[in-house]
Amino acid sequence: MSLRHEASGTDTAIYRKPLSSEVIADATDSLAHQVLRECGFTENSVPPLHVWHELPEGLSVEEEKRRATRAAVLLWAAGFGAELDPALFSEEAYRAVLTEVRTSRADRSAAATATSPAATTRAPAVPEQTVPAASRPSATAPPSSASRRH
Repeated sequence: MSLRHEASGTDTAIYRKPLSSEVIADATDSLAHQVLRECGFTENSVPPLHVWHELPEGLSVEEEKRRATRAAVLLWAAGFGAELDPALFSEEAYRAVLTEVRTSRADRSAAATATSPAATTRAPAVPEQTVPAASRPSATAPPSSASRRH
């Protein structure tokens, strides 16, 4: 069994096995394996090096598309190159996962900002006035005769 992601030059490949109904995903990175497991793929291996994932048998075609699309989008969001077989793409799942990813990023960004020491609320910087404005000489007024005497 060859690894399709290596042949295509991507980090992960999700595809339907030729002449079969099995949906297969292969990857090399442990984080990519975790994403695949979280999307419902089961892990299989032939020791010592070959690891791949499959969707469970008995899922509807729409559910297979939903899970495969979800996995691909989450992999892309995590910075992986992922090849998704076009026959496994679900527009509805794609839009839902994109919304989820954007919301999650916004929530994390807001949480990081709220806990950042730089994000503490401070009063805007205002120059301190040591002399009341009424007693300060005007910049355009000539100096008084009292200030010319020593």
